[in-house]
Amino acid sequence: MTHPDSALKFSLGLNGLSFDIDNQHIRLEQGLSFINSKSISHGVIDELAIEKMIHFIEEIIESQPLRDLNISGVAVTSDTAMTQLSELFFSAKKQIRFFSAKKQISRIELEHGFNEFIEHLSYYTSQVVPNQLYIFTYFVFVREMMHHLRVEQIQII
Repeated sequence: MTHPDSALKFSLGLNGLSFDIDNQHIRLEQGLSFINSKSISHGVIDELAIEKMIHFIEEIIESQPLRDLNISGVAVTSDTAMTQLSELFFSAKKQIRFFSAKKQISRIELEHGFNEFIEHLSYYTSQVVPNQLYIFTYFVFVREMMHHLRVEQIQII
């Protein structure tokens, strides 16, 4: 799979976030754990936690260094969490017994998956072990990134 040289390469980790494009490297020390600590109480992801996540993530994304990036509309990642999200929300798991992660996810597909997640929050949060709830924070981050940074497609490499 090829991706444009001007694609945004990102990695969203528990202890830091990194973004690379056109020889610009941005590393933020506040990762998904920080967002979780500010938004999730008692280990439960509910509508209020999602709203808080969106608030903190928007603050991070709207920060000066990220806002100044010139993004082509394509973002790429090799994060395991993105593969997990792809398997959970975007794979053909209903027709096949084994999971196959989708390697390209459009903004429209992501939005449909996100709406499905919000509508069936307790179902999806029960599908992962408690110490992996951060993948939903990752999901919210990717969605907000698509909106605020004008990303049209995410490719998993």
